[in-house]
Amino acid sequence: MTVSSTVVKNPSLIAGTPSGKHPTKVREHRRAATTAGALYIIGTVSGLLSVALLAPTRDAAELLASASTNQGAVVTGAIVVLVMGLSLALIPVVLYPVLRAVNETLAVGYLVIRGAVETTCYVLSAVGLLVFASLGGGTAGSDGVAAWLGDALVNAEAPNTVLALVFCMGATLFYIALYSSRIVPRWISVWGLAAIPVYVTAALLAAYGAVEPASSGQMLLFIPLALQEMVLAVWMIARGFRPVAKS
Repeated sequence: MTVSSTVVKNPSLIAGTPSGKHPTKVREHRRAATTAGALYIIGTVSGLLSVALLAPTRDAAELLASASTNQGAVVTGAIVVLVMGLSLALIPVVLYPVLRAVNETLAVGYLVIRGAVETTCYVLSAVGLLVFASLGGGTAGSDGVAAWLGDALVNAEAPNTVLALVFCMGATLFYIALYSSRIVPRWISVWGLAAIPVYVTAALLAAYGAVEPASSGQMLLFIPLALQEMVLAVWMIARGFRPVAKS
């Protein structure tokens, strides 16, 4: 066999890429990894910012008075929550072509849970906060509605519990796909899978009144998964995805 016929039969040798790994596909996966990593960071920073913006209202004895005094912070907090939700919603959209090649069922499940269900929760929370901010001025007949919204959204034990459970369902599917494919190091996937039950525990403890929402105790339990997501984000930006492991 001549050298020219070998090259024709193995066109990937021309591009200097491993056989079966098209350079265009490599670039697409690299771009998806970088974009998803950036979206993770945007979503996490937005989430932390929303907690800081809503803290004065959350800690106030009178929610209505605080909503009026801190109306700008509540409105900004709602916008930041929306930015967080949309950023996180785009992650499964960006990663769908990559994950579909790994496991289509997991890819679709992740897309539906994080891209649709979780995003809907964030959008509803943002809209509720905007309504709460507008009612904080004491509009006639609005006190009861505003007080209910304040308790449900600013203190938010029930919505946050539901959101945490939905988030963890999607994260579980995602990390199973990462673990089985090895497109990122398995220790990152195992870290995520181990941190998910701790995250769920933190949400349930707040729901049952064992800890205060957004308290230092709850935040401490959130740290393992939050830190893991940042490590994953940095890895995806810096290193991209490995080739899918052959099972």
